[in-house]
Amino acid sequence: MKSLFRIVSILCFLLGVGFAREAKAASCAALTRLGPGGTTTSTAAPPVVYVTGSSAVKPLVAALAPVMFVDPVKPATLVYLSQGSCTGVSAIVAGAPMSANDTTNAIYWDPNSTTLAAGTKSAKEESCTLASGTLADVGVSDVFAQTCGVASQGLPPGTADFQGPIQAMTFAVNKNSKEQSISAEAAYLVFGFANVEPWTDSSFHFIRNSLSGTQQMLASAIRVDAKFWQGVDRGSNDNVFASLSSLVAQADADKGIGILAADYSSRQEVKQLAYQHYGQRCGYRPDVAALDKRNVREGRYAIWGPMHLLTQVDGSGLAKNARARDLIAYLTGSEPPPLGVDLIRTAVAQHVVPPCAMKVQRTSEMGTMTSFKPARSCSCAFDKEATGTTTCKACTSNDQCGGGQSCNFGYCEAQ
Repeated sequence: MKSLFRIVSILCFLLGVGFAREAKAASCAALTRLGPGGTTTSTAAPPVVYVTGSSAVKPLVAALAPVMFVDPVKPATLVYLSQGSCTGVSAIVAGAPMSANDTTNAIYWDPNSTTLAAGTKSAKEESCTLASGTLADVGVSDVFAQTCGVASQGLPPGTADFQGPIQAMTFAVNKNSKEQSISAEAAYLVFGFANVEPWTDSSFHFIRNSLSGTQQMLASAIRVDAKFWQGVDRGSNDNVFASLSSLVAQADADKGIGILAADYSSRQEVKQLAYQHYGQRCGYRPDVAALDKRNVREGRYAIWGPMHLLTQVDGSGLAKNARARDLIAYLTGSEPPPLGVDLIRTAVAQHVVPPCAMKVQRTSEMGTMTSFKPARSCSCAFDKEATGTTTCKACTSNDQCGGGQSCNFGYCEAQ
C-alpha cells in the first residue's frame, strides 16, 4: 500500500497535480507582484499602505487599489482589514496595532489576481497575514472620533481627520414587511425597550455593536446609547442583510427590523424604511429617484455623515506616509485618481456621495446642518451618473460656460 501511495504521489508530481492542502497567505510586509494569470513572481510589490476600520470603505478602496498598484508615478499596495469604525479610530488616535485582534483576514489587490467578485469578495482581491504589532497608516470610520468615546477634547497633536464621501445609515425590513416608515420616537422605543408593534421581539432586531459606525450613527440619531440596544448583534452589514432577507413567514417578515448602510438596504431583498427625525413632519428615504441621494444632499434625510480618514500628520498637516497622503487625496476629491478612475461613478454605484455633490454639511455627529458650497462642485456630474439625466450644460472648458460658471467634471456649474 505504501508503494502504491508513493507511485501515485510521483505521478501527481510529474503531472503537476497536488494533493489538497490549505494555502498559506503571504506576509503583508513582504508581498510580491503576481504575474499574468495570477502566477507567483519574486518581484517586490510597491510600498504598503495599511488601512483599517469601517467596512463601508472597502468598495472605494477596491476601486482604487489595483490602479494605485500599477501607477507608474506613485505606486502603492493597499492592505486593508475590516474591523469596525471605532477600531479604525483607535488605530490612529491610540496607536492600537491593527493586528491585535485579527492577523489573518487582511486583504490587498493585485491587477494580475484571478479572483472574481463574489459574495463579500471583490475582484482582484488577495489575502495576506499581518505581522504582530503592525500599525495602520489610515484609520477609517463612519463616525466622528468623539462618537467612539475618544478624543473628547479633540484629536491629539499630530493626528488629523480628513473627511471623505458621505454615507447614509438606514433602518430596513424584509421586502415583504407591511411597514413603510419609522419615526425617531418609535425607533427610540424599539431599540431601547422593544415595545412598539410590530417590533416587540428583540430576537428579530438585527443590529451591530458599539464598535460599529452604523450603530453609533443611528444611536446618535435616535438617542439610544449604542451599548444598550435591544437586539441580536449580527456583527456585519452582510450578516444583518442575510438575517433580514431570509425571513420567510409573513409574521416573521413583519416583526423583523435591522440597521444597514444605504448600499445594503437598497438591495431588492430588503426594504428601506422612510425615517422621520425629531421635529420633522414627514419621513424621508435617502433617494428621491434611485441612486440620486437627493434627500441626503439637500438635508431632508437626517441620518448621514462623512467617511472619516484619520492619519498621523506632519507639521504642515499632511499625512506622514506619502502614499497614505495620495489615498486620502483621492478619496476626499482633492486630487484626481490615477489612470482615469472615475470615483463619481464608483460613489454612485456604492450609494455614497462625494463631498463635491453635497449642498449641506455638518461638523459633529448628527449636528446642525448648514449650507455648503464645495470649491469645485460635481452635482451635475453626480446627477448624470445617478439618474442618466441633468439640466446642466455639457462642456470641455470654462470658455463654454457663462454667467460665472466653471466647467466642472464635464458640466457648467456655479462653483
